[in-house]
Amino acid sequence: MIKRLLERFRQNRGQHKATVRIDFFPGDLVTPHIFWQRPDQPDADIVELLIFLYARILYELAELNELRVARQLMDFLKQVADRLGSSGGTLKRFQLPLGEVRLTEEPGGPVVRTYQAEFYRLQDGNFRLEFHGSLGKESFYLPGAFLALLQSCLDRLEEEPIRRLTRALARLHSYYRYRRDFWEGGALTSAPVFALGTEELPPGEARPEA
Repeated sequence: MIKRLLERFRQNRGQHKATVRIDFFPGDLVTPHIFWQRPDQPDADIVELLIFLYARILYELAELNELRVARQLMDFLKQVADRLGSSGGTLKRFQLPLGEVRLTEEPGGPVVRTYQAEFYRLQDGNFRLEFHGSLGKESFYLPGAFLALLQSCLDRLEEEPIRRLTRALARLHSYYRYRRDFWEGGALTSAPVFALGTEELPPGEARPEA
């Protein structure tokens, strides 16, 4: 019986696609990594992973009553998406202003903070993400973790996934701007699904920001 329950639990969790690990070191050095379960198919679902993780970061900030920080992060990433989207035929890469956070491949000292996410694809084609992280000073580390991961992806991804990401970010922000519910648990799924799809927000349900 226990064996059958464990098998059903594993099936319900979906296919494990990737592990994200973001380590902070002394001096605000950070090293982001994505470990794909299929190394021969790297970045196959990178846009989906980033959007689901971004939604979770906003949710965590809201849960910690850091709504101001969450909105600042959204405003900043809107500017990033607008700049990427305005590059025309040739994508112009640029460095994000990360402030005190610095990317490194050669960290010094012990890990002082770690965020980790497990990314799954479900049988119906949707995705889910499990997030684990340290607590304390989250208004700095949570946005810094996502921005560091985003910069590492912008540095190495091909143009097509970056353009997909740009569109998905714009749609995610539209969803939050009108529904204003990234602090609700249901938005952890509904917001990324909307961002990655083609559905339009019904005018009757739109609620512009105050």
